[in-house]
Amino acid sequence: MALVGSRELIRDINEKTILKEIFLEKQIDRASLARKTSLSGGTVTKITSDLLKKGLIRVVGESTSTGGRKPVLLSINPNFGNILGVKIGLGYLQLIITNLSGKILSQQRKEFGEELDPHKISYLIKEYVEQKNKNHLIGASVAVSGTIDSIKGVVLDSFILNWKNVELGKILKNILKVPIYIINDADSFTLAHLWKGKLKKHKHALVMILGVGIGGSLIVNGNLYTGNGGAGEIGHMTIKENGNKCSCGSYGCLEAEASFESLVNKIYTKSENTLLKEYYKTFKNTELSEIDFIRLSLKEDPQVSHEVFNEYSTLIGTAIKNLINIFTPEYVLIGGEALEFSDYFLDNSVNYARKNAFGNLGERVIYDVDNLGPKAWMLGGVYQVIQEEMFYIKV
Repeated sequence: MALVGSRELIRDINEKTILKEIFLEKQIDRASLARKTSLSGGTVTKITSDLLKKGLIRVVGESTSTGGRKPVLLSINPNFGNILGVKIGLGYLQLIITNLSGKILSQQRKEFGEELDPHKISYLIKEYVEQKNKNHLIGASVAVSGTIDSIKGVVLDSFILNWKNVELGKILKNILKVPIYIINDADSFTLAHLWKGKLKKHKHALVMILGVGIGGSLIVNGNLYTGNGGAGEIGHMTIKENGNKCSCGSYGCLEAEASFESLVNKIYTKSENTLLKEYYKTFKNTELSEIDFIRLSLKEDPQVSHEVFNEYSTLIGTAIKNLINIFTPEYVLIGGEALEFSDYFLDNSVNYARKNAFGNLGERVIYDVDNLGPKAWMLGGVYQVIQEEMFYIKV
C-alpha cells in the first residue's frame, strides 16, 4: 500500500490532477496542462502518455501554433466506461446509463407501485443494468429523498419512502459489485445544474424543488453547501402554525401544506365533482396517481383547482421570500414535477417573493426554472461518481 508522501502517491495525485483538468477543459494541450496544474512539462508528458495507453484520454486534434509543431489536443475518452444514475421516487425508479461526458446512452422509468422493500427495488436496478449496460461500469449513484449519510451510504430518514437507517449503499454494492454513491435527490438535482446548467454562472444560489415532496439546496461560493448533513430541507420549515401533520412528525411544514398530496386532499375536500370523488377512491400512494388527479381536477373542476393553486402560490411565495431574507441569493432556480402546473402558480409565487422580501432583496434576485428536465435528478449523481472515482485519491 502506498504511504502518504511516497512517490506512488504523489504520482497518483498528479495523475488525478491532470485528469480533472482535462475533464474540466474538455480539450487541452500539454503545455496548457503544465501551466494550469503547475506541474513540469516532463511530468505532464509522462502521465498523459500513460493515460493514453490506459485509454482514459484520447487525442482529438491539434491546437493553433505560433510556430513549430501544432500542439496536440487531449480530452477524456468518454467511452472508457459507463456510469449508472438512479432516482428512487414515490412508486418509481428513473434510471440512466451515461458515458464519461454525461451523454445519456440509455434511460428508463420503472414503476414499482407501493413496494418499499429496498432489496426488491435494488434487484429492479440490477435488472436494468444487465439489460442495458454495454460497457465497463465505473460506478453508480442513487438519489433518494431524505437525510443521507453519504459517507456510509445510508438513508437515515426518507419520509416519502418510509425508510429509516437503510444501508442502501451496502445492499447495492453487494448486488452490482461496483462503487455506490447514495445522494440526496435535491443535491443530485443541484449538482447536475452546476455541471450542465446555469448554476455554474452564479456564486450564491438557492434551488427549490416542488412536487410530491419539497426540497432544496444551497450554493455558497459556487459550491454545494451541505452543512453538517441535511442542509436544504426547506420543505420542513414551518409555514403554518398548527397546520397539517407532516410525514416528518411535525405540523405545518411547507411540505405538509404544499406537496402534491396536500393539493390532492384540498381539491378533494373542496370539490363536489362526482368524477373526482370516485377517482379519489381508487387513489394510490404514488407520484403518478397524484399528478393524474391534479390534471383531472383542472379539467373537471377548474374553479376549485384554481382556488387551491392560488393558496399554493402564496405558500410557495412566502417560502421563497423567507429564504431570500435569510440567504440573500443572487439566483433562485425552481424545479420539480410541479412545473407542469407552473401556469397556475409560478408568476404569483415569484411576484409575492419579489414584493415581500426585505427591502430590495427580492428585486436583486434572478428567478429561473429548470431547463434540464427529469434527467437532472440522476445526472448530478453521475457527476459525483465521475468526481470521486476519476479525480480523487482515497488515502
